[in-house]
Amino acid sequence: MSLQSTFFNRALTTLVILISFNTSASGDNITKNTRPNILLLVAEDMSSHVKAFGDDIAITPNIDALAAKSIMYPNSFTTAGVCAPSRTGLITGVHQASIGGQHMRTRDYKESLYRAVPNEEIKAFPELLRKNGYYTYVSSKLDYQFSEITAHSGPFTVWDYEGSKPDWKGREQDQPFFGMYHFNISHESALFPEKVAKNVAKGIVKQIIKPKEVSVPAYYPDTKIVREALAQIYNNVSAMDRQVGAILDRLKAEGLADNTIIIWTTDHGDGLPRGKREIYDSGIKVPLVVHWPEKYQPEGISENTVNQQLISFVDLAPSILAMANVDVPSYIQGSALLADNALAKREYVFASKDRLDEQYFYERAVRSSEFKYIRNYLPNKPGGTKLAYREQLPIMGELWRTFENGEMNAAQKAWFLPRPKEELYNIKSDPDEVNNLAKDPAHQQQLAKMRAALTTWQHKVKDYSKLKEIDQANLFWPQGKQPLTPEPTISINNEGLVVLANSNNGASLGYQINRGKWRVYNQPFAVKSGDTVTAKAIRYGWQESQEINKKLSK
Repeated sequence: MSLQSTFFNRALTTLVILISFNTSASGDNITKNTRPNILLLVAEDMSSHVKAFGDDIAITPNIDALAAKSIMYPNSFTTAGVCAPSRTGLITGVHQASIGGQHMRTRDYKESLYRAVPNEEIKAFPELLRKNGYYTYVSSKLDYQFSEITAHSGPFTVWDYEGSKPDWKGREQDQPFFGMYHFNISHESALFPEKVAKNVAKGIVKQIIKPKEVSVPAYYPDTKIVREALAQIYNNVSAMDRQVGAILDRLKAEGLADNTIIIWTTDHGDGLPRGKREIYDSGIKVPLVVHWPEKYQPEGISENTVNQQLISFVDLAPSILAMANVDVPSYIQGSALLADNALAKREYVFASKDRLDEQYFYERAVRSSEFKYIRNYLPNKPGGTKLAYREQLPIMGELWRTFENGEMNAAQKAWFLPRPKEELYNIKSDPDEVNNLAKDPAHQQQLAKMRAALTTWQHKVKDYSKLKEIDQANLFWPQGKQPLTPEPTISINNEGLVVLANSNNGASLGYQINRGKWRVYNQPFAVKSGDTVTAKAIRYGWQESQEINKKLSK
């Protein structure tokens, strides 16, 4: 018998453990009883239009029922008021500007092609779950700045399944799962007239809430078209609630409810002008519900409670990793506040606004429980600029009409006027953020405090917006060409286990055995003599490497 065959035989006793889940050392002590399933349900473009969060107009019975046996976090904030930057912060646990994902979107930059390329140690948290034995799946939308919008456009190591039929059925027996769902029925595009008509005709959306029933924020004129847009938000949200209910019902029907932690939130604020894309609360404040099955409830956490602490979207990744008993990497900028009540509470949350499609902005915000401070690095430019995509909204045309005809009051037209260098708002007395206190003598001490908080954070967190975007693009993709990840290597170690490696330290590795399903590589693994191992590598933001194959002979 050859020496290599001896190694193979020695390794066979570990075959089931290593091949089934590819569990890392950090997961060796994790048992089925301490490894819950986790669902992350993310509505799109939606502020807190939920009855359980105090909005009596909302028709959201399924989310209300979930909230009644969960913890509600009414002071939760995204890191940006728009899709791709917000999702980048969520999926990595770091602020998007610190990995070059702050502009909307990287792919839409006209001067040069590029994608964000995070530092080599930074990984999407579902990949870390997958390395620790979880089956990970997601619906069709990705939209990280190191991917495209749709499924199969990002690192292949993040998800076991991506696509239009997200399902936990693909897992192995007793394997825990993490699933992420996106509900685009509440997206901005569902407010476009042709989309509204189509969704109503198909019975997806029911026109239950009438325009006369809604409340108009202080920054909008009270007109028929404005009220129609607000009513449509509620009706779309109600449709989303029914979709959430269908997933929860199925979870219960299949006997999985008692083993599954459920998180429901939204990717940023309402898909309306002066909401979406902005770093006012109308753009970044979102509802958040966390449901713990009784067997997994941490000490001090109980159902049907309201937790008023500040939560940032960078807290989701470490919290979910902690829920799964997976070590939280040191690069994470958030804290596992949703999983551990003993952690220090947040004093501030931070948000960013940068290029939006064809229009340049550079703003940073810091928010406490009472005040919001916005620093504008490109002052004297209106927030209300023409973005081709947003102009499809009827409410946008109405806002332009009332502004140009002089029908707006000071609070309503402020968004259309040149913006100041600094803004300060008292959220308690001015939740719509229309009364700027930055020049108020009585608030100079508070202004200085918030300004200092932002400066301190900026010293801790790398911010690529200090570079011109063309320099950022060339740094990630020199001359607009996407770098190619080097091919991995396949070798056998002294214990007869297969070892994958790559010359690029930031590359994630994946493999197949005999052309089976792709697995993410975490540590050496066992195979049988005669098996063929196929491997490839991906550095986030780069092209995948070529596949390599190796048949392991006797």
